[in-house]
Amino acid sequence: MIYQEFKEWLEKNARGYELFYDKALELQHARNKKRTGKTKKWTDLKMERVVENMWGDVAKNAYEKIKAEKGVPKYNGYKIWLDFLNEIQFLENFDDSMAELEFE
Repeated sequence: MIYQEFKEWLEKNARGYELFYDKALELQHARNKKRTGKTKKWTDLKMERVVENMWGDVAKNAYEKIKAEKGVPKYNGYKIWLDFLNEIQFLENFDDSMAELEFE
């Protein structure tokens, strides 16, 4: 499975994607409220872009860890990865970790 496939699969199947997105957007709104004076407040679009970049980092990190375990097979890579992800209960663990995530 290549990174883009993994990211799309994760966004479609993981409850953790929405949890992360909501928490990260809340963080950005809180930071934006503190911006005053010379520090110009960000638009909603800017905050959403920052959250998307944050999410990309999370997805890339997860991908790299799994890639280190499974590699990127030339044939049936998508199925091999799905089987492995099911075997290690990746979605359940990922969702749990996103539910527990706290930004400081």
